[in-house]
Formats: sequence, C-alpha cells, structure tokens
Amino acid sequence: MDHYETVRQRKDGRLIDISVTISPIRDAAGTVVGASKLARDITGRKQLEREILEVSDREQRRIGHDLHDGLCQHLAGIEMMSRVLEKKLSPKFKDGAQRAADIARHVREGIGQTRALARGLAPVTLESEGLASALNEHAVNIEKIFGVRCRFDYKWPVAVHSQAMGSHLFRLAQEAISNAIKHGRATEINIHLKGDPGWIYLGVSDNGIGFPPGDNPPPTGMGLRIMRYRAGMIGGTLTIERNAGGGMIVMCTAYNPEAPATPAT
Repeated sequence: MDHYETVRQRKDGRLIDISVTISPIRDAAGTVVGASKLARDITGRKQLEREILEVSDREQRRIGHDLHDGLCQHLAGIEMMSRVLEKKLSPKFKDGAQRAADIARHVREGIGQTRALARGLAPVTLESEGLASALNEHAVNIEKIFGVRCRFDYKWPVAVHSQAMGSHLFRLAQEAISNAIKHGRATEINIHLKGDPGWIYLGVSDNGIGFPPGDNPPPTGMGLRIMRYRAGMIGGTLTIERNAGGGMIVMCTAYNPEAPATPAT
C-alpha cells in the first residue's frame, strides 16, 4: 500500500490538499491484478497543522524575547551587585572579594549562554540581515553552547523568496543540528547554503553515529515530521542520507524564483 499527499485543483479552480492511498487488488491466488485509489480532502487538517506550527513559532519567539529582555536583565543586575560587593570587600577581605569576583564571572557566563539561547529562539538577525547571517550566527552559538565544531559554508549571496521561506529554512536547519547533537552525538556539523536560478539548497551534514546500515530514518519522529512539513510549506523536498564520512546529510531543496545563480568556481 502506498500513501502520499498532494495538491489538486477543483472544478471551481480552488486548490485543495488531498491524501491519496493506493492499495493493490489481488485475485484468489494472491496475484496483483489491479489497484484501488482512495483520495481524501485534508485541506482542513493541513490548515490546522499550519496554524499549530505558527503558534509554536510565535511561542518560541516570545520565550526568546522574555529570556533576552527579562532574565538577562536580572542576571546583569546580579553581576553588577557582585562587582560592587567585590570593591567593598577588596580593602580588608581579599578572600571574600575574590569570591564575589568569581560569582560575577559565572553570572556573566550565564548571561552569554542565555543570550545565545534567546537568539536561537528569536533570531532577530533573520529578519534584519537575512537567512545567511542568521545561520552563521546560529553556528557560532552552537559552538559556544554545546562545544561542538559548527561551520557555515556560504560563498555567494542567495536572495530568499520570502520571509516565511527564510524562517522555515532556518527552523529546519535548527532541528537538523539539534538531532545531530542529541541523537547523532556529532562533534562536527557543517551547514551549506547555495542558490541556483530558481532554486535554493540548504544542507546540514554531521559526523555523528547516523542510523544503522540497512535502516531508514525513523519516519515517525516528531522532529523529522516537522522538518518534512516545513519543507512542504515552502514547496520543497527533504532528503536524508548517510554521510560517506559517517553521520547524516539532511538536504532541503526548494523552488525560489529570487535565488541568483551561484557563480562557477
């Protein structure tokens, strides 16, 4: 039995999402003699999925802003108080002053990590400077937070068709990187962004453990489903393959009429 989802045009010209299931028809001996096709209108379900994803993205941005504007400000206040305490203790209590300085240093490190998390949840750079800058900043933050080598490979400008496309591609890369670290136990991750006439390519490769030979990527994983859905939202496709050097390669290819050709090297 095969199953796929696609878009069809109704007689009135309206586009609808449909789910198609193709099942083999067998005779008494078990020989396949034909196939039956069942199509269902899933426009309502697709709309609900889009709304849920939009709510999730908004909530991520809200948490990111709260971390940056709320928690970071409180931590900055604690750091300042520790510095003041250090100065007061320094003339007579060297040991106490050093402890206050250590507290200030740890709080400052916590501020840096919190800001990095906030930028991941609410990437202001994505809106102000574009997808490439946001991905590069995210790679730097991944190295700071997780201590893995993360590099962004980007040589030529790629104009993204819309802000929605840029957001979906960024979130897709985030999920692929997160999977590589949490499940693949990768120590090196590479992000690639390239544009050809009418197309955009985003890839994330890693040196992790991948999945066992002979197995396919688990189709029921929530992260994988979300990545595939995001790719579909921008009219793209998602492929997941084994990396020849170990680990995985996640590649999203999408139609992008504004993407200029990458000059030949």
